[in-house]
Amino acid sequence: MQESKSSVSVSGEDDIARWVEIAGQQGEADWYAGKRHWTRFADGMRLDVTLNPAQPTASWGVYMHNVSDGGFAFWSKREVPARTSMFVREYTDDNSQGWVKAKVTHCTVGIRGYLIGAAFEQPPPKT
Repeated sequence: MQESKSSVSVSGEDDIARWVEIAGQQGEADWYAGKRHWTRFADGMRLDVTLNPAQPTASWGVYMHNVSDGGFAFWSKREVPARTSMFVREYTDDNSQGWVKAKVTHCTVGIRGYLIGAAFEQPPPKT
């Protein structure tokens, strides 16, 4: 699912499925069955995050902490408060990847900056 609004590429479930697949191959699974619906995979993939995808200079680099079909967590030097809508994409030198929309669920201070968790704002990929 790709949509374009004022030359902003917004991606969706294909990117999420690819991130989970990569993390599943490279990272460790967290099988915690508590309140989670999907298995999380730890991975340090480099990402870009922004609150405004229409403004190219508004994004900053972060590192993924983990990812699942329903959401992800990442380390950021900037605080992003809970309930904030944001966009994330896999980092590339040419910024060619589309943005995936998510909503911040938690933001806590940690040893690497802020550990931010976010839920993808679309249905998870079908399995």
